[in-house]
Amino acid sequence: MKATIDGREYDVHDWSMNGFAINAKGFSAGKKVMAHLTIPFSGYHFSLTHVPSEVLYATDSEGRTSLVFTALEDSQISLLRYMTDAIISGEVVRAGDVLDVARRTDMVRSKQVPPPPRLSTGGRIAQLGRRVAATAGVAAIGAALVAFLSANVYDELYVVRPESASIAAKTVNVASPAVGRITFLNEKAQLAFGEPLITVNPAVGDPITVESPCDCVQTEQRFASGDFVRTGDPIVRLMRADAPIVVSAAVSDNKLMSLYGVKSASLVYPDGTHVSNAEILWLPGKGGSQSDLPRDPLTVLIAPNKTLSTDMIGQPVEVRFDLFGESAIGRLVHTVAGVFGTETAAQEIKP
Repeated sequence: MKATIDGREYDVHDWSMNGFAINAKGFSAGKKVMAHLTIPFSGYHFSLTHVPSEVLYATDSEGRTSLVFTALEDSQISLLRYMTDAIISGEVVRAGDVLDVARRTDMVRSKQVPPPPRLSTGGRIAQLGRRVAATAGVAAIGAALVAFLSANVYDELYVVRPESASIAAKTVNVASPAVGRITFLNEKAQLAFGEPLITVNPAVGDPITVESPCDCVQTEQRFASGDFVRTGDPIVRLMRADAPIVVSAAVSDNKLMSLYGVKSASLVYPDGTHVSNAEILWLPGKGGSQSDLPRDPLTVLIAPNKTLSTDMIGQPVEVRFDLFGESAIGRLVHTVAGVFGTETAAQEIKP
């Protein structure tokens, strides 16, 4: 690069986007000049005219003066940036004292990228194993997501869960016959018909004794001997010794309508026991007139399919009604399965 200042041409020692340095003496720091910069090539040159500059420092002993650009125009900045990038990237090389543009194939200097290192047999197997593991992991996550969404959709469309469910039996409450104090309360769990159950001593009159109305089991005592009671207070709850113990599920009325075609339910007891295909014994308005069942409105009674004791009455049970078998799709699936089952059986019998 050459720099012309005040009609005199100087060799540029180095230059950048901020300024340039020349081999010259006689300049003082802070002096403002208008420079003309020339970058010569073979047969042509680039020129930056009227470049405002300021002397940053000057050393006459070394014959070196550094100048800084003060206000470059956009076109001057673009040209300087292009030339700087071209020299740094190798697109422009120095040949003696003359800069020239390096020849390039297809106008682009391509860098030789070294080929990837060749993997050994063990390395290739390890790489393949990592790819297989990554693919299997993604597939497993996708399958788990599909299964989760499918289960939620199935549960929403075909599964009914009651608001509450528990082990139950038909019971009767034995109430106080008068206002007074309990002087006797039978503590036996099993009671025979006619056996004394409660004695209440009223404030006026003789003590009143209530006898067991059946061969019964005491399921609850709400008062103790010595307690004061009023007429009609429920003191003891009894269950007939031969009364069936069932699972009672309270279902909301909007869901109860969908259960009249269902014949069974799935149960999970507090001890973790799972029961499938437990028979539905009674629905409101359906299920016969079994008077020994604890029937209530909006309640479904289910056979426990498990031996239950009286001390389990009141324990919660998880109940699940599956409507898929009674749906149109479920009936179609069962029909197709039945047809294929019949054909398979015929093929097995055929000699």
